[in-house]
Amino acid sequence: MSDRFSMNSYVGQRILSLVREGDYAHAGEEEAIELSMLGIEKRADRLILDAGCGRGGTADYLHKNGWGRVIGVDIQVESIKAASQNYPDVSFAVCDVCDVDQQVNERPDMICMFNAYYCFKDQSKALGALRRIAQPQSRMIIFDHVDRGGYQDDPLTDAGEPFLPNPLRLSEVRERMTRTGWQAPDIVEVHDAYVRWYSSLVGKIGRARGRITEMAGQQGYDHVHGLYRGLLNAALQKKLGAAIITTVPAQ
Repeated sequence: MSDRFSMNSYVGQRILSLVREGDYAHAGEEEAIELSMLGIEKRADRLILDAGCGRGGTADYLHKNGWGRVIGVDIQVESIKAASQNYPDVSFAVCDVCDVDQQVNERPDMICMFNAYYCFKDQSKALGALRRIAQPQSRMIIFDHVDRGGYQDDPLTDAGEPFLPNPLRLSEVRERMTRTGWQAPDIVEVHDAYVRWYSSLVGKIGRARGRITEMAGQQGYDHVHGLYRGLLNAALQKKLGAAIITTVPAQ
């Protein structure tokens, strides 16, 4: 692979935006958003914090479909620049989620993370910062990869680093949430949909081969295709899956 990018880089996110036909870096794209927000009333006066927003597609989707006003934060400067240009009706800021309580001046009614939590180097610190910025009745929704067992024995790598550094382990979620000031969460496993989403994505990558090669070279295309083919294989082997985690602050 070319050493110019990893999938979590600006170029990598551009490639995902291309193949997913929108500025999404998470499995399932709009279907996953709808599934995660199922049963949540739409309210224009709700403030939503999209933590790890990437290029802003999810934040924009939440806003334009009526769930509320959205602030998106991400550590990637170039991604926030692109998001701000493409989605002027949403507020965006460069911010490490571990510092969000110090850098965002408003307290959200809802916090969401779509395939962002697994990237956080210190998940407990991130959860603590999010708890401090949350309203007493804020709802937090995490949609993310799940290590169902065995994935970390032979993980996929991206630019020399684990492609999924810290996927959810459902056996650990409750303890970590309660230790960082959140209630024991509701957990909905969506493993079958995860297989379907990655099967579709691998097909889209193949069909976009020419355009990806223009952006990242042949080695870049081979790397992208190999990574997502690897995720699909891990899902088919029941090593990887996905879950929607919902919780509120502990009182």
